[in-house]
Amino acid sequence: MPSAAQQHIYWGDSVPARWNGQWPAELRTFAEQSDFTRTMTTAQLHEYINALRWKSDRMHVLSMFTSPLGKVAPAMVLANPRVTSPKEARESGKNVVFLLGNIHPPEPEAAEALLLVARELLLGKSQSLLDNQIVIIAPIYNVDGTDAISTNDGSIGSLTPVIQGQRENSQGLDLNRDGVKLTTVEGNGLYRTLNEWDPILLLDGHLMSRVNHGYANTYGTVTVPAANPGLRTYMDDTIFPAVRDMVRQQFGLEVFTHALFGHEWPPKAWSHDLAAWTVDAKFVVNDFGLRNRFAIITETPGQPMLERRVYAQYAYIMALLEYTNAHAAEMRAAVERADKETVQNVLDHAESGTLMNYLDGEYHSRGQVPILAYRTNEPAYLPGTSVIGTKPGTASGKPETVMMDDLTLPVGTRQASVPRAYILPASLADVAAKLRAHNIEVRTLDEPLRAEGEAFIISKVSHARRRGYDMTTLEGDFTRAQVREFPAGSFFVDMAQPMANAAFYYLEPQARDGFVGWGVLDDRLRPGEYPVFKFRRKAR
Repeated sequence: MPSAAQQHIYWGDSVPARWNGQWPAELRTFAEQSDFTRTMTTAQLHEYINALRWKSDRMHVLSMFTSPLGKVAPAMVLANPRVTSPKEARESGKNVVFLLGNIHPPEPEAAEALLLVARELLLGKSQSLLDNQIVIIAPIYNVDGTDAISTNDGSIGSLTPVIQGQRENSQGLDLNRDGVKLTTVEGNGLYRTLNEWDPILLLDGHLMSRVNHGYANTYGTVTVPAANPGLRTYMDDTIFPAVRDMVRQQFGLEVFTHALFGHEWPPKAWSHDLAAWTVDAKFVVNDFGLRNRFAIITETPGQPMLERRVYAQYAYIMALLEYTNAHAAEMRAAVERADKETVQNVLDHAESGTLMNYLDGEYHSRGQVPILAYRTNEPAYLPGTSVIGTKPGTASGKPETVMMDDLTLPVGTRQASVPRAYILPASLADVAAKLRAHNIEVRTLDEPLRAEGEAFIISKVSHARRRGYDMTTLEGDFTRAQVREFPAGSFFVDMAQPMANAAFYYLEPQARDGFVGWGVLDDRLRPGEYPVFKFRRKAR
């Protein structure tokens, strides 16, 4: 491989000639056939999947769900040899990697790139990337939004595609804000699939709007402070630097952390918050990380043309799959260690009340870093048209390098004790069902339980608008240890399980955006006792 200094880097809209190879007509995607001016519909996705099925014996197709408008969301399971069930996947001993596209259909480059990834893994030069892993590819998650076609004038991004789907699903809901509350058909269907196949890593591909940084693609991982810190450190210190170097060396692109800087020049801070990548668990990637699994969000800049954006997503995903295939055993050991530590910490420290976890967080500095930056990125009408593009001379060519404060380190700011278990009354059957939908084990008591623990006493219930959503917050305090009687039929959430971090975050009354925050319990909340009890031990 050439060194970084010798490597040719592609800027702006440029891509290598014939980067996507030469394929017969039936294996060229709709985007390729249209010279990357159009993106696929769900019907064209199904047609393309069927074309691949006729060319390879290493594919199984599953249906994640049928949407409110009656559209099926398919996922391709790629394996050598083929596997057709989660049981076969587990018996193979291989890791499962899950790749997701079109959670937001106006951000279609990852979806289009995923078709090229599937073709390459099944029929191209990268078939060996299925040696140590099973890859599940779900190119279109928001199937209804994808087919709700509208005209794009380019005001927030590039000129292509000129027609595209809408961001929300057919109920007007943003599927990337459904990670905790799971109120959509799509969210529940996706999570059933994740629960069944238990991928070691989830990647979710996105598009930023018009930006001033100079990277072809950006990446981020789980930033909810309640998530396992060891896996986040492994992502930040090991996977991300390795994949970044691979993308530069093999594809000639510069990629870096998913963040933005302000409009002042020279800019001072490279910030997750400015890129709307908050420490909330609402995002699918952040929520998935609460499972003790790896998770990645990728976001391409909005102003390059579609082919460039597809190439950027393709490059990152292929480099990542090369890494996950080569380091499969090491990654498996990391998640198994995280699961074991989570359970053991509960067994060792929860009963005494000394096990703590985070309810909220904020970003701190990692220090100064060099960032590729453009001074301006201005929209402008193309002469003689009603189409908005990018003003010539802005956000193009080789960017400048500016030292900035890297504000991407998530740090916990408020804590609460982790109980040995949570107990819910039988009247919260809907909440127990939602926990189970998140893959959290919930047991129904078959006999009364005399329990010692703490109750949270609500002094005030408040509602406030935060980042476009009505969120609920509680004020109050936990009681000192007390004894309660719980009848048979109550729900018992034993925290000695790998999903303990998620259960804690969802059920704690003052978590930043758990079940309380998202209104799951709104009709049960009033001054008085919070309806979820923190169990420490059986009372004598």
